[in-house]
Amino acid sequence: MISATIIAQDEERAIGDCIESVRGFCGEVLLVDGGSRDRTREVASRITGVRILERAFGDFARQHEFARGEAKGEWILSIDADERASPELARVKPGQHAAYSLPFKNHFRGVWLRHGGFWPDRHVRLFRRDACRYDLSRTVHEKLLVDGSTASLDAPILHFTYDSLEDCLAKMTRYGLGAAQMLHAQGRRATAFDIAVRPSWRFFRGYVLKAGFLDGAAGAAMAWARAYEAYVKYARLWEYSRLKPAA
Repeated sequence: MISATIIAQDEERAIGDCIESVRGFCGEVLLVDGGSRDRTREVASRITGVRILERAFGDFARQHEFARGEAKGEWILSIDADERASPELARVKPGQHAAYSLPFKNHFRGVWLRHGGFWPDRHVRLFRRDACRYDLSRTVHEKLLVDGSTASLDAPILHFTYDSLEDCLAKMTRYGLGAAQMLHAQGRRATAFDIAVRPSWRFFRGYVLKAGFLDGAAGAAMAWARAYEAYVKYARLWEYSRLKPAA
């Protein structure tokens, strides 16, 4: 049996479509709500067969690991509220490997981002529950530790990234801040080089070297958004290193 695990917080607009995309082929749908202040739990509870657990959100790794531990299936499909299982994924039968990486079709404002590092953008999301666990030291952009072999599948996850540019930049700010906190806890420090050069390199790599310009204005906007995330990460890391950060 495959358990679909979803961690969510304040996702009332997206959660229904996410659940509907997996409930037809997953024997269990487990939603771990991080303390939503909107109607996320109410929307999910109206869909037959969804199991809802509440756990205060600490960081992504621990939230995912909690969901993994609570799932009942032999296999887990980890999927976020702004993602959808494709029809091809619904036909997949996991086999001899411990885990499988899936390509992501990332969309921004209705545009499928085919370049700039956004396709195929593989992530390990389908895995055997007892052979994998999350690295709790990676609190942002979580990493799955796999005890066994990993294979690649061509069945994609559809990722509808951000509701608006404002939403995109807000999330990049949160990701950058979380990454800075994680790196500081690991003893990392930032220099002027990190602040000045790394964001520019992030933009150049995505927009030029990985041909993000071929995705038009959406590709340019996302290349700058990723550069902004890098700026927040290293500027805040420097602040943590040198100054007393504001509360």
